[in-house]
Amino acid sequence: MSEQWITLEIEVARKAEDSVTSFISDIIPEGCLIQDSNAGKVMIVTYLKKDDWALCHEKLEHFLKDLQFFFPDIPESKIKTSILKYENWATAWQDKFKPLRVGSKLIIAPPWDRPKRLGGRVLIIIEPAEAFGTGTHETTQGCLTLMEQALDKIVSFSRGRSLIDIGCGSGIISIAAYKLGASPVTAVDNDPKAVESARKNSLLNDVGQAIEIKEMNLDSINGVTDVVVANLDFPTLTKYAEKISKMFREYLIVSGVTQKTWTELKETFQDVDLRCLTEIVGREWGAGLFVHGFSDEQGAGLKYIS
Repeated sequence: MSEQWITLEIEVARKAEDSVTSFISDIIPEGCLIQDSNAGKVMIVTYLKKDDWALCHEKLEHFLKDLQFFFPDIPESKIKTSILKYENWATAWQDKFKPLRVGSKLIIAPPWDRPKRLGGRVLIIIEPAEAFGTGTHETTQGCLTLMEQALDKIVSFSRGRSLIDIGCGSGIISIAAYKLGASPVTAVDNDPKAVESARKNSLLNDVGQAIEIKEMNLDSINGVTDVVVANLDFPTLTKYAEKISKMFREYLIVSGVTQKTWTELKETFQDVDLRCLTEIVGREWGAGLFVHGFSDEQGAGLKYIS
């Protein structure tokens, strides 16, 4: 008789998403998938053995109750479990993650469902349940779409442009950047699990030797690149606004900021002489492409989205 597995779904306030996913990664090694839920909330989905759930469910319930002390204004988190119809979590992920078109050039797919026809799009293979960034989240899609536009304008056949991906997660942005012509590409994250995931995914895409992947925090990053992509949270982006403004020559692409705080972030960046050329404001999240100063030259030919 095969061992039973549990589907665990946790509905939490979007502002507590990072705290909950970080806690889950510590107690459930299988990883998790983040799905948009209703306004202001996300659904975190993971799979684990029934015996493991018996050992960790009290820890999770206590943690979610403690969240109310740190986020007193958020609604109570909800937990739902059900018995999997499959033998293990890996089969379950295959039902959740399907090929996805992003922007005008990219298609993201899991290793087990590679599209036979790409229609001229660039294929990015991502193994889910390893780290943030399968392409389904608004923040990841916003970064990918804006990065595609920026690289399409500045990358030439004669040479690429250097790019650093800060908070790389699964490595999806770095992999896409290299396949869209950026070079050299550096991916950094302060989470060792994310670094390991990015390395695995870079090998899946045959770019393992082309992308430099490092475990480090923002304080430790030095130097200047042509393009910086920073899919980080609002407090980090505002705290390091001045440093980030000095890290790029051509374009800065940011996301990880809720719609409610997006205007405030733009004002913070304006204070360090950055201008938002293009923005994508979705249902819950904002993403933007920034340049230095107030010259229109770099914005020529870019699509303005809101």
